[in-house]
Amino acid sequence: MALQSSQSCFFRTNTSEGGISHLPELGFAMDESAAPRVVYIKSGYGGAASRLMGEAARLAEERGGAPEVHWDAPGRERRCALCLPNQNLCLIDAEYPYCLDTRLPGAGEELFSLDICRDNARLRGQRDALLQLQNTWRRELMRSARFLKAARAMKKDMNFVAAETLDLPKIERYASRFAARRFPAPNGRVGREARRFLTAVTGQGLLLRRSGLEQEYQGAVIMDDEYGVAPILWNLLRGYALGNGLDVISCPCALFPHGEPEHLLLPGIGLACFTANRRHPIEMNGAQRIQAGRFFDKEALKEHRCRMRFCRRTMRELLAEAYQAQAAAEIAHAALDAVYANAELPGAVEEEARVLLS
Repeated sequence: MALQSSQSCFFRTNTSEGGISHLPELGFAMDESAAPRVVYIKSGYGGAASRLMGEAARLAEERGGAPEVHWDAPGRERRCALCLPNQNLCLIDAEYPYCLDTRLPGAGEELFSLDICRDNARLRGQRDALLQLQNTWRRELMRSARFLKAARAMKKDMNFVAAETLDLPKIERYASRFAARRFPAPNGRVGREARRFLTAVTGQGLLLRRSGLEQEYQGAVIMDDEYGVAPILWNLLRGYALGNGLDVISCPCALFPHGEPEHLLLPGIGLACFTANRRHPIEMNGAQRIQAGRFFDKEALKEHRCRMRFCRRTMRELLAEAYQAQAAAEIAHAALDAVYANAELPGAVEEEARVLLS
């Protein structure tokens, strides 16, 4: 299974460091020897990029292609990327706040604007109202990110306290035994790594993408962990997997988007390692469960229970504020989408899709 083909992951989400996207990896994950053509679509609002990808996928299927469609986060069920391996083409939505741009302009990467698909004179007549909606959207997105950053500080404090009672050599021994038992022998190559999100920040809360997980990953290991030990274990397994030649998909938490994996997916052997906690409990049939408490000195940890309780309660309240701000941002964005969609010229997006595939 190609790294980029997993349909169980998000490519972008709001985080404690703002909007982060892993979409550019898609183009470079294609066959580089064939010089893939990567198109970053600048579409503004209204979902035009998603409709363009839908039309491009339809045209590709008519020509015998097998498009790979990648979807956005829950609450915004629209396409954010489309890969057409038969045509060596990758279409990527480069909308704000992810603000993607070409890294090798003209040498396989290009910008494609859908500005010509709208009646801009009509939009100029609503400029003040649109500016107000846009400012509200951006303000609420940033407010959500600030609350996520504050929640991260509480989580870091919990992890720091718990680390004082952690038996790290025991985790390392467990990781070594697990890799020896579950991973194939080294095959002489180093595996590839992709970074995705398995959870996304939405107005409804922190949502775990469950669709396709049980179908794609027949083997699952779930660690019940409140204190940050699971990412340590998954990171150790990540190293063993890459050294043995397995490709991995590392899925960090939205609070620590550049940190160790909160979830680890190994599509080559159908194995998924999940972190379950109060924020996102996980139940999967036949999954192996690990209790994080086995790696701690429980008596020593009890001495800090008041501090832990305070951090947990504060983090819960901060996350609630973050989700509320995210919900307000989604409402403002939906209003922007509606105005831009009404200003779209009939048939223009479909015509541009045919131009891209010509």
